[in-house]
Amino acid sequence: MRLLFLCFFFLILTLTSRAQERVRNVRLRVVDSSQVEIRYDLINARPGDSIYFQIRSRLRGALRILPEFVRGDIGTRIVAGSERRIVWNALANGYSLNEEIRATVLVKTGLLPAPSAPLPTEPTIASRPEKPSQKPTSVTTPLNPASIPRLPKRSEPTVIGRDTVTARPAPPAEPRPVTQPPTRPDPPAVSPTEPATIPQPADVSSQRKRYAGPAWALLSAVAPGVGNIFVQTPNPKVGLRPFIAVGCYGLLAYGLIERLKSRDEFAVYERQKNSVLAEPYYQKANSHYHRYYLATRTAIAVAAADVILTFLRGLRNNQLRSEARRLQSVTFRPGIQAGQPTAVMRYSF
Repeated sequence: MRLLFLCFFFLILTLTSRAQERVRNVRLRVVDSSQVEIRYDLINARPGDSIYFQIRSRLRGALRILPEFVRGDIGTRIVAGSERRIVWNALANGYSLNEEIRATVLVKTGLLPAPSAPLPTEPTIASRPEKPSQKPTSVTTPLNPASIPRLPKRSEPTVIGRDTVTARPAPPAEPRPVTQPPTRPDPPAVSPTEPATIPQPADVSSQRKRYAGPAWALLSAVAPGVGNIFVQTPNPKVGLRPFIAVGCYGLLAYGLIERLKSRDEFAVYERQKNSVLAEPYYQKANSHYHRYYLATRTAIAVAAADVILTFLRGLRNNQLRSEARRLQSVTFRPGIQAGQPTAVMRYSF
């Protein structure tokens, strides 16, 4: 009895040691302060085995792990090998990693069901159906003379005399209305003496054109840069031209102010009795006069240049307009009126 007990005890130890040796080198690591990474080596795997793990805290004991927060080499169909990896999102599972924990990887052995042998099937003999006897059957139906339809009697000729036969006339056929197809109305005849008139486009020269001649130079003389706007073709262009007038009038105003200052300084210079003390006033008066001269002459030069350019551009526009009129003095327009070729020639001078 004691020997049997010892054999049973050693058998249990052997099975336990084999079960523990299937998983080795279990390592635990925290990733990003929210996930737990478990790595292990699976020695061997059998069909039907299932890998699972347990987490045990020092303070709370066994933790409840939800499967939706676990991924990696866990569950069934795990191939044996090293560096198997399981990741558990502890923070999403509701546990903060601020305490000591321990991980255990376990293998649950499953038994595959043995394939069941198919039951022998006995051959069944199908009985052949008998062919129905095909014998001709005769059915006799008595003939009822009243049920036979009678044909309508044909009109028999009436004998009036020998060799004379008169037949009854057939009823006259009703006349059917004859429908005639609708006739299309004839198109109105076009008289050759009165051709149809086709509207022609209006002449370009008859339209009123914008004036862009040299007369705009007078406006440039009053407001430099403004008259040059209207001599631009095909449409007026503003740009920075209004600033020319502002600059010219600004220079003139600055020059006049400097001229007044020059006169005041020169008047003070004339009242001085000592030539040494009067020299600074003379220099100031001369400096103000020099600024007045430069400002006014610059404004006049810019205004004169704008007037000249506007005048020349206006003359050029008039020449181009005259050339266009000369080219358009004779026009020839072919066309078709009432199916006949026509031509319109116009001469202007």
